[in-house]
Amino acid sequence: MSEALIVIDMQNGLEDVYQRKQLINNINKRIDQYRSKRKPLVFLQHIDENMPVFSREWSLFDDLHNQDTDRYFNKYRPDSFYQTGLESFLKLNKISSIELCGAQTEYCVGTTIRAAFYLGFQISVLKDGFSTFDSEILTAKQINQHHLYIWQGTFAKIVEI
Repeated sequence: MSEALIVIDMQNGLEDVYQRKQLINNINKRIDQYRSKRKPLVFLQHIDENMPVFSREWSLFDDLHNQDTDRYFNKYRPDSFYQTGLESFLKLNKISSIELCGAQTEYCVGTTIRAAFYLGFQISVLKDGFSTFDSEILTAKQINQHHLYIWQGTFAKIVEI
């Protein structure tokens, strides 16, 4: 195994994420592609006061194509590597290349991309496989486009379905 798909925070607590239906559709296509090639699938779930563990908000979207045999990690910070065991899992399984997708663009996805970059992983990002919410100053679409521009070529390779 040298490549894994990492799906970040696709949880009910983020159900109003921008273009949710299209986002889940894109991620599910990628999940299905990885599964057909028997490549590892890893799901990260954020825990905080709004998404307590085992709550409906903490649970993954029902229409996500995850299975019990996939690997799951909980996290308390935007960095999917911080005290989660993810880095150890990847290294123990000789996975040096990861593809990231999920929510939220400017928080957990962006932070995880930068952490993975500094940990030495080869990173791919699924174009249209991440999203966020409108902020007070930018729309979700603008936030997504801006981060894609920053990540491309510097931190990650952008891949399409």
